[in-house]
Amino acid sequence: MLLPKNIFEETPSFKKNKLKNNLFEIRFRSEVNTFNKTNDNVYLLLKDTEKRSKASILVHGLGMEVGSKWDTYLRVVPETIGACYIDLPHQRHRKTKKDLLSSFSDGIFTLNFFRQGALDIIKTVNILKKLGYKDISIIGISLGSLFSIMAMGLDKRIEKGIFILSGGDHSVITWKSPVMYKLREAYKKKNITRESCLAARTILNPFIESVKKCKNPFDIKSNIICLYFDPLSFAPLIEPERVLMINGLFDLIIPRQATIRLHRALGKPKIIWFPTDHLYLYVFRNKIITYIKSFLR
Repeated sequence: MLLPKNIFEETPSFKKNKLKNNLFEIRFRSEVNTFNKTNDNVYLLLKDTEKRSKASILVHGLGMEVGSKWDTYLRVVPETIGACYIDLPHQRHRKTKKDLLSSFSDGIFTLNFFRQGALDIIKTVNILKKLGYKDISIIGISLGSLFSIMAMGLDKRIEKGIFILSGGDHSVITWKSPVMYKLREAYKKKNITRESCLAARTILNPFIESVKKCKNPFDIKSNIICLYFDPLSFAPLIEPERVLMINGLFDLIIPRQATIRLHRALGKPKIIWFPTDHLYLYVFRNKIITYIKSFLR
């Protein structure tokens, strides 16, 4: 069962330790067991608030290690709103020896990777609800935005989503993004070509139409495993007025074609383009913070 029963109702047992002032560390056991203790111990960093009316979950991108600029991003969330970092599988406090980019050539591993991260986010919503937070939003950047779209599509309790440097259609990202060269090399060893990938994904549109009817991609049977973690498969479950997209006009890591496809699949929500690429979007951080705070209020 890809979506566990009672996933939205059962709050995991968790430990909450105070670090300083209103900053807390929370740990809980992942819903998915990968038989790696480090990876399966989910780490949250919560900036708590007294009123606990609103909270936003922040989901990092690939390579945003502990101690990087990502750790200063609590300020993108208004002071009156709780902010909760979550570490994704095999990264940051959950870091393992796994080389993710080459490991993505294994479809089963990739499905479990994305599924684990999405379910961990849903469990985080359960914890925030248990703590008394009522309105939950999510902010995902780059890889983190893909997890955010999956979680928001599955969990209607996440009311707003801000997707930064995001895109959809894994066939575009896999074969056009320069970052995915390790994956392409791994595919080459397995005799997997772009042409064979595109041929297999011709069922994408019928799959998405089925999603619109059943409301859960995991309920649809398909032999094409990448459809179960492609943002395009979850986009129809999210209303456009609940979404803000922020992207770089010259982004190559998440190609513009992938961003446009996701934008259309989401029903053309508000999208803000900055004249920059993937790595230098931070130059516009003050403007981005203003947009985020305005959208969350």
